Amino acid sequence: MSTLTETLSTNKVQTCQNCNQNFTIEPSDFAFYEKMKVPPPTFCPDCRLVRRLVCRNMRSLYKRECGICHKSLISIYEDTGHLVFCLNCYNSDNWNQYMYAKSINWSHNFLLQFYELLKNQPKVYQTSIGTIINSDYGNAIANSKNSYLCFSSIDNEDVMYSENIDRCRNTLDCFCVQDLDQCSWNITSSKNYNSHFVISSHSCIDSYFLYDCVNCQNCCLSSNIRNQQYVFKNQKLSKELYSQAVLGLRLETYSGFESAKVEFNEMYRNSIHKYAQILSSQNATGDFISNSKNITNSFDVTDSSEDIKYGIRIIKSKEVFDCSFSLSAELTYECASATGGTYNQLFTVLCFGSKDIEYSFYCKNCSDCFGCVGLKNSQYCILNKQYTKEEYFKLVGEIKNYMNENPYVDKVGRIYKYGEFFPFEFWGFGYNETLALDYFPLSKEDAINMGYSWKDREKREYSNLTESGSLPDSTNDITEDILNVAIACPNKGFQEFQCTSAFKIISEELQFYKQKKLPMPSFCPNCRHYQRLGYKNLPKLYHRTCTCDLTNHFHGSTPCVVEFETTYAPKRPEKVYCEKCYQQEVI
Repeated sequence: MSTLTETLSTNKVQTCQNCNQNFTIEPSDFAFYEKMKVPPPTFCPDCRLVRRLVCRNMRSLYKRECGICHKSLISIYEDTGHLVFCLNCYNSDNWNQYMYAKSINWSHNFLLQFYELLKNQPKVYQTSIGTIINSDYGNAIANSKNSYLCFSSIDNEDVMYSENIDRCRNTLDCFCVQDLDQCSWNITSSKNYNSHFVISSHSCIDSYFLYDCVNCQNCCLSSNIRNQQYVFKNQKLSKELYSQAVLGLRLETYSGFESAKVEFNEMYRNSIHKYAQILSSQNATGDFISNSKNITNSFDVTDSSEDIKYGIRIIKSKEVFDCSFSLSAELTYECASATGGTYNQLFTVLCFGSKDIEYSFYCKNCSDCFGCVGLKNSQYCILNKQYTKEEYFKLVGEIKNYMNENPYVDKVGRIYKYGEFFPFEFWGFGYNETLALDYFPLSKEDAINMGYSWKDREKREYSNLTESGSLPDSTNDITEDILNVAIACPNKGFQEFQCTSAFKIISEELQFYKQKKLPMPSFCPNCRHYQRLGYKNLPKLYHRTCTCDLTNHFHGSTPCVVEFETTYAPKRPEKVYCEKCYQQEVI
């Protein structure tokens, strides 16, 4: 304890055993580890995040059959021999959740014992919770109705082809958005209505091609504006001239929309970029943080979250370190998708409404469980076997010592003692099937060289295949016959984008395009998702200085010297401003 107490007051530089890069453990980190009674990590923050992301297949879906009722399912698990159940059967009493329970084998590595249980225990076909209505095609959905190919979707209705989307209606092709209605191609935006292809914009109405705009109505191809109406290419127009200018873009045609997109991209590059999108928050570093406080090196944190470090997509949570996709979680460490009022979780995946559990997967409303898989309403279990309270706590202490004395060593020599998250290879997904590809892009060759697995898509055969370039240019000329054909994606199965090679238009989608006078897409939904990812920086912070050299700002005739942490890498060409210069120029 004396060594730990000494380190609480100083930074410690550690070498990551995965990437061999140095990283710093700060005094506040040691204080948290002491509170959670865990050793400091041996992986750096980025490698810890990758380790959590590879356990989450988000977008790769397979046709399966429920192992009990034989209902046809769309599952995140490929049919490789293990059972999957539909949500109704999984939550029913039609199977024995303890059927693969096992006693601890003190001559066998504990994490391997967990892995054997993980392979054998039936799984729910996808990770959805709450009331789900007509939303089978997707994953990680909570309380949604009429959602199609949506992922990490919370409280939505009539949404399609979107990810990280919350409380939206009648919306498609969006990423990292909240509270939208009648929108498409919104990215890191909120509270917009009938607005299309807008990025980092909020409370905008009836607008197109905006970047960093707030409370604007009937604006197009504009950036860095506030409280404006009838602005076209950042120029104020009359209502009549604005309408003529927008009509001249011919946005109902694919060619017109793509031309406007080219112009928008040039405007986007030349606009002022605030060092970080941090709104109504205190003491925060990271990006896309709103209404939260004490946030460190975290991204997509919302809804009164507090005391978060190294987090990704954290909602309504408190005291959360090294967690991703957490909703209403408190006091959690190294967890993936700890949601629904969880408390005091360590090293868990997809555990809902549970407390005081460690090294467990998909446990619901459980407490005091260690190394368990797929349990509901259970307590004092190890490897799914029931113990008395006294037996449980005695064994847990012995297991932790045993994990330190007999650590798991993976195929490339990484060592997993007690206090490390699950090994990369436990989950059975290819690197390119998981969220790791989105946040840390790798080629197949690089992924395999680093010890990750890769999933090659099977070549698909499509009948009645139509090249996207042969479709009518104007949506007005599209008929319902399009619903009966497969459209070839120009990326032709490109693995790094999880390209599906071809795709179909569904009737609700066609109705949206016609109603909004927007063109048909030419790329498959997965490729469109990766196009949207290009407008959002990767979750990595760089130390930079403000690039403003305007003489009418507070720094006078010399360039601004304010320093900050930002997701814009130093060699990026954008104008990246500090908070004060940004406000002087934009607000």
